[in-house]
Amino acid sequence: MVRVGPLLVLGALASLSIAAGIATGVGALGGFGSLVALAYVLVLSFGLAREVAADRPRLDAAWREAVGVAPAPGGRRLTAWLPLRLVGVLVVVAFATGLAVLVLGNGWWLMGFGVVPAVSVVFARRTELTRHAWAAGGAALAAMVVIEAVFRGSFVGGLVLGLVLAPQAMAGVVLLRASRLARVWTLEGRLGPAARAFALGCLLALPPALLNIAGMTTEMISAAEASFESGWMAFYALQPALLEELWARLGLLPLLFVAFRSAAGSTTGRALLFALVISVAVHGLAHVPQSVASVPTALFLALVFGVPLALLFLRRGLESAIGYHFFVDFVRFGYVILLVRG
Repeated sequence: MVRVGPLLVLGALASLSIAAGIATGVGALGGFGSLVALAYVLVLSFGLAREVAADRPRLDAAWREAVGVAPAPGGRRLTAWLPLRLVGVLVVVAFATGLAVLVLGNGWWLMGFGVVPAVSVVFARRTELTRHAWAAGGAALAAMVVIEAVFRGSFVGGLVLGLVLAPQAMAGVVLLRASRLARVWTLEGRLGPAARAFALGCLLALPPALLNIAGMTTEMISAAEASFESGWMAFYALQPALLEELWARLGLLPLLFVAFRSAAGSTTGRALLFALVISVAVHGLAHVPQSVASVPTALFLALVFGVPLALLFLRRGLESAIGYHFFVDFVRFGYVILLVRG
């Protein structure tokens, strides 16, 4: 239900305006392009959201097939009721965010905290660990080790990231199999659709990728980005694309959906909405304070970048979200290298 015509017009206008503003130094052009890029993201997100809403009957049928008819609410524990489960999740997220950002000073601890529920899911559903789940965990571990070793020369750093990510990817695959929430084309052995989904994500990401660098100056470059010395380091964008999408989309979003969908009084629509909003918010908060200075800014950027990523995952598969994320960071890293190298 994405309206391709308006999307193409907005995307082309935004991209050309921002590119012209960067090339000529005319800030007004870039500012106009940024507004159009925001409109583009809204149109894209609204269209994908309509597709997600239209897919609820299929998800309802898949849920009934997976779990059967739910028991009467009176036979459930109090904590199984949706409002209390939602409050519980929000309290845990608030506590974890405060611990990560305020105490430990690194929002990325939120990803590390995700290991606990992921391992719990893997252990509780160990009989459901298919070759796809093991493949996802192995691929996550291998990808982090290889990327960090090649680009950063840090085998140990890649191993740590991989060990944190692997159980979350495995848990996500197990929960996706039960909920049928989204697809991972690569794990299905369908490399053609996987490549097309990745390419589609890259194409759709052009306006927001340029929006991300509009008005960017050397003062906005992080310490890690300042260490980029050669053009090929732009491909380090594969690391955050894989790391964050395997965590926030493949791991966290299905976990939250199943937690909410299995609650008494829940519906597919409510579970999807709560899971999407909370997973996007947590993903944004993980960037504080390393990449984003404040919580409000992180939440705003989560709306601009995180929402379309989550919706792409739900409607076009994990590979499309990875492609979208990769291209946004690829353009940013490439522009950073240009700024650093003069």
